[in-house]
Amino acid sequence: MTRLNLIFSFAIVLKLQANHINLTLKQALDKKYVKAEARSLGGYQGYCIQLQLKNLSKETLHITVEAGRRLNSLDEQYQDILIVKEELIVLNTKEYKCFSVKGYCCQAANRCPVKQSKYDLNKLADSNLVKVARYLSANEFDQSAEQEAVWAVSDNRPAANIATMNDSLLQPLRETIAGLKGEVLPWYRIISKRYVTRLGTIVSIPFHLQGELYYSNPTDDYVTLSVKNEDGMPVCLIKSQWLKSELQAVYKLDLPIGGLERGKYVVELRAGARELSRREFVL
Repeated sequence: MTRLNLIFSFAIVLKLQANHINLTLKQALDKKYVKAEARSLGGYQGYCIQLQLKNLSKETLHITVEAGRRLNSLDEQYQDILIVKEELIVLNTKEYKCFSVKGYCCQAANRCPVKQSKYDLNKLADSNLVKVARYLSANEFDQSAEQEAVWAVSDNRPAANIATMNDSLLQPLRETIAGLKGEVLPWYRIISKRYVTRLGTIVSIPFHLQGELYYSNPTDDYVTLSVKNEDGMPVCLIKSQWLKSELQAVYKLDLPIGGLERGKYVVELRAGARELSRREFVL
């Protein structure tokens, strides 16, 4: 290719680049460059929202759908959805596009949206939820953990709920959310099962407690691990076993807690009358 041809090709590229406008979705809506509509795909997490955009302008638009945009349900019984994945949408002149966006419920007490329920979309969430959304846009975790991370901020749930049975990769997410809330990072993790009732409400049932107990045991001993309620009454005897003499040891917890009521509890590791470790947790 000759030098003249290269210059000509470069000029075409520059012209093509110059013939579009870069906008956020908010800017595009405020300037009335687009017509937009958001509808539920029938869920409360993941790619659960469908956006429809139509370019009303005479220009090609490069529209950024921001992580942190809060989609407010037009029916107040249904949950609002926080968009957590930034999307870049290119719209040619007069072009119409329909696409899915990733988001999570940010109103845990409300009902799961039904398919085709409508949303207003020209609003960013509060600053902390925007920070959560941007973090999740840059990092990907288990879907259930991402939902708990949003609820930890939107509904003030403990960061301990950000947990799964395969938990090794979630510590950075828990640390980020706890730091954002000014919450002391919990020593334990609560794994829950969630289901949606026929009325659309979301129920979370704790079924496992994981964590580490730190202890020193100067002699070989027969020890008991138990859980007590706020009144100091044992609610279950978890385990009895021999522990070898060990200093600065770690006892790995993986306790079934299904059936325990909401409230404060204590986990105790004892050798007879001698307390080796004691930690509190909240359901």
